[in-house]
Amino acid sequence: MIEFRQVSKRYGPQIILDRVDFRLLAGERVGLVGPNGAGKSTVFDLMVGECEADAGRITLAKDIRIGYLRQQLRSGGEQIPVQAYVEQAAPSSATIRHEVQHIEARLATGEDPEARILLRQLGELQTQFELQGGYDVPARTAATLAGLGFHAEELQRPLGEFSGGWQMRAELARALLAEPDLLLLDEPSNYLDVPAVEWLRRRLERFRGTLAMISHDRYLLESLCEITVEVAGGQVTRYPGRYSYYAVEREKRRELALARQANEDRKREQIERFVERFRAKNTLATRVQSKIKMLEKMERTTVADIARGRREFRLAPPPRSGQEVLRCSGVGFAYEPGQWIFRGVDLAVQRGEKLAVVGPNGAGKTTLLRLMAGQLPPGEGSCTLGHLVVPGYQSQELTETLDRTRTCLDTLKAVAPEEPESSIRTLLGCFGFSGEAVEKRVEVLSGGERIRLAFARILIRPPNLLLLDEPTTHLDVESREALQEALAAYTGTVVLVSHDIAFVRAVAGGIVAVAPAGGGVRRFAGGYDYYCEKIGREAPAASEAAASAETPAKEAQIQAQRARKAQKAEQRKLERRLAVVEEKIAALESGQPELLALLSAAETSPEDRQEAGRRLQDITRQITELTAEWDELATRLSG
Repeated sequence: MIEFRQVSKRYGPQIILDRVDFRLLAGERVGLVGPNGAGKSTVFDLMVGECEADAGRITLAKDIRIGYLRQQLRSGGEQIPVQAYVEQAAPSSATIRHEVQHIEARLATGEDPEARILLRQLGELQTQFELQGGYDVPARTAATLAGLGFHAEELQRPLGEFSGGWQMRAELARALLAEPDLLLLDEPSNYLDVPAVEWLRRRLERFRGTLAMISHDRYLLESLCEITVEVAGGQVTRYPGRYSYYAVEREKRRELALARQANEDRKREQIERFVERFRAKNTLATRVQSKIKMLEKMERTTVADIARGRREFRLAPPPRSGQEVLRCSGVGFAYEPGQWIFRGVDLAVQRGEKLAVVGPNGAGKTTLLRLMAGQLPPGEGSCTLGHLVVPGYQSQELTETLDRTRTCLDTLKAVAPEEPESSIRTLLGCFGFSGEAVEKRVEVLSGGERIRLAFARILIRPPNLLLLDEPTTHLDVESREALQEALAAYTGTVVLVSHDIAFVRAVAGGIVAVAPAGGGVRRFAGGYDYYCEKIGREAPAASEAAASAETPAKEAQIQAQRARKAQKAEQRKLERRLAVVEEKIAALESGQPELLALLSAAETSPEDRQEAGRRLQDITRQITELTAEWDELATRLSG
């Protein structure tokens, strides 16, 4: 499908690809991995022609349709309703729809001399539109957007009214709806919460084309990609297996390469000693020259620094604090009066605990973390730090607050001007900035490098309470693994928000769950798997909690029974409404064939054709609305 032959690419002095040979075959599911800045996105840009190779050749299959999700938002479309914006990506539907509207406008005059020809063209276009699933596009668009977290009432809002993260979700929906031959996804799970990631996994499992995905989400890589391709050190290396196979196999290959390199170094050292020792002896001049030529011809095995991320996070021992690090007492918060995000939050964090705050997007996870960090004052109640607690807060926007014109060294000097430069350089070295790298300006750093610099800026004054909001965003897999190991070994206290399930499992020993729509904040004593098990048995857990409370046992049983009855009644209500919606959709769909036949029939008058077109559009609109309602009802039932 796509072939790279001896392709080279560099940006200034940095070599991105060095005479790379690489193939992507039809039907393959490939995950691209490697350090940030190694060139993964450049490989995609070369495939779609958004940049040119300095040398070599890139060959694409004829008439290949490519769908491409970039990490950056495209410009334009901000005034278009989000559903219409996504529908534009449907294959050929927009072109056909425009041609149909043009012909219908000509026929509406009733005076066009080519009316008979136009009617035949209109019938052919309507048939083609139907075969391509054009009439289903609104429904499929609504379902896709619902799966990615959009509510039905939001689909007619202009794209520009949404945040950057939600606009990226719309871009992902466009890429999926396009149904291309080759789907290129660059970090598709960025800005997605856990339910949306799970929906995306199921959707991509059904995708029939060729998939190539850049991702730092180990869950998605392992679930979807049967081939792993590493981009590192200017080379592209193919591993015939999933991420878990790659993680083991690359270590084996690295060990072999290191052994070859060590053997070459020994031979080189022996030859150099011989040359140095006998260079002045005329009787051995021929042999010395032979050895020098041998040195010049010797190839050197290069070993890509695949474990580079594991050296990039070293958290210094924190200063000791009191036993209770943080206490939230009766905390409530609302951005608008009366519209509480949560109320009555009572939460105590002890020294050395590691907690993860989980919940759907918009539930208030970041708000809770900002309250803990003192970045927001609570609307009611209090958040109090314990004795000798030094907090270190990293927000999602922290990297954007870095001065782009400063160097890494100057960035830390501005925070701690009294700190010796040698100490600052040592700290920067712990985060992967050593030698000349400390003089790199922020504006040229990759996303992962900015995250590491932001961590260094926090840790220049060692905290004993780390409050981290999505710390793995923009980090490559190696750096994520390095950070989770550093946090797991960290003796201080950690409260973090993350959608990376593997990361949460490895770091957090407790879970704080934030429910949406003011549903409250709950503390779970175990890790992520324990939390999943507990919420899976929500009704029995609620019953046990009531039975163990100080209220009489009989009253607790009654409350539990009432809760179960209310839940069952709500479920029956949802099921009845779901059945009604399904019947309405079926009734509307049954009327479509007759209208389509009327539109494509040559003997249909222009007036009847216009009326049939209006009725068909109305049916399509109703089906779209009902499909969105059906998806919401089904989601509530499954939850």
